[in-house]
Amino acid sequence: MNEQTDITAAQMPMSRPDLVMAQHPHQGGHNVAWTLLDDGRIISYQGGFCFSGDGGLTWTPPCPPRDGHGNTFHPGAPSLVKLADDSIGMTYTCLPPGAADVEKKQAAFRRSDDGGKTWSDPIEIGPGLPLGALQDVLLRTSTGRIIWPAYLAIGKGNFHREDTPFSGGYVKGHFVSTDAHFFDPHFFALIVFFSDDEGRTWQRNSDGELFIILPQTHAVEMACEPSVAEISPGNLLMLMRTRLGRHFQAWSHDNGETWTRPQPTQLAGTQVPCQLRALPGSGHLLCVFNQHSEPEIRRGFVRQRLSTAISRNAGGVWEFFQNVASILPESHVEPGPIRFISPAQGYSMGEWPAPENDAANCLPLPENYGRFAYPSVLALKDRVLISHTHGSWRKDLAIATDEEKAFNAIIKVLPLNWFYGGATPVRESPVISKLTKLAPQP
Repeated sequence: MNEQTDITAAQMPMSRPDLVMAQHPHQGGHNVAWTLLDDGRIISYQGGFCFSGDGGLTWTPPCPPRDGHGNTFHPGAPSLVKLADDSIGMTYTCLPPGAADVEKKQAAFRRSDDGGKTWSDPIEIGPGLPLGALQDVLLRTSTGRIIWPAYLAIGKGNFHREDTPFSGGYVKGHFVSTDAHFFDPHFFALIVFFSDDEGRTWQRNSDGELFIILPQTHAVEMACEPSVAEISPGNLLMLMRTRLGRHFQAWSHDNGETWTRPQPTQLAGTQVPCQLRALPGSGHLLCVFNQHSEPEIRRGFVRQRLSTAISRNAGGVWEFFQNVASILPESHVEPGPIRFISPAQGYSMGEWPAPENDAANCLPLPENYGRFAYPSVLALKDRVLISHTHGSWRKDLAIATDEEKAFNAIIKVLPLNWFYGGATPVRESPVISKLTKLAPQP
């Protein structure tokens, strides 16, 4: 099979589009978060606060967040959680006044006692720490503890190291970026904060930062943008972004206070985050992630297949792979070796020498080249809402990014059976159940 030809010619926008219940373009980018209110409505931040009373089928226009003094503010990487009373909690990141380094953000928590109309003054989380986070990752466990997974950004400079090329390619002779922090000079390590008093005070996990140690070489590798789900009372599973061709995972068996060292999963992907959710009622896990093979990544395909997968045994085995949005063939990709992977094409943007590229990967990108990434996920009893960024090549602007688009993200409302290939969800697999019982337990 000619893999390069097949990749270029592929046209697979979505699995089973006939099952989609609703689609809504919006301007929230990857700053989307949501939670359920006591009256059953959904509150969502999509560049402003929106509400839905029909499970995401329709939405009110966005309203900017305001504090108790009437001032608006702009939360980065927001997450929402329902508190014990009628209140809502929100974590977010922001740059401190006068800061220029995008990796030196601070983190804060606010609460709203009037359904999101106004918000309290911020409570800083991890004072003095340069914190970042993925959006839509606040979790309230069965004990009432609030979990906020985040990451430390260590190092100097901006997101791209000096004197290094930018990953890119050509769509109909026009240069487009395929970069995704492949030359980021920072080191990222995970950290987990938790609150047992409705967000008034916060503690961090007690066993230090989480990063990857590769057993073959003892090399230390970064990890960032974690997402967490509760598997059973006290037992939490975390998935994380890496540069190693697949997502990694870590476990906590004490409700978030300590964590195991990150280990690889069988979910293929690199330099892009995923979201992990426990589906109500079934105990199954849902992962929404960018899925790519090593040859695809080297060709410059890094966020061109946004997929879903289901696990019926707490993340041990993933099944029922579907594509939320894709320009690439296949809905399931087997991961390759665990090693650093990046696009093979690099381009100088300054006065530095042009890099030497691998000619086998210096092929034109398809005209339908686009990016679909940074999912936010709300799992309900009968449906799942997924918001993700999207951008496609525009001939009039010769770009393949979403900055110039009127709407840079989309919400898709999908029935539960969509995630099982259109079939009625099967609660248990006899084979997986038998082998899970034989597997060693922690």
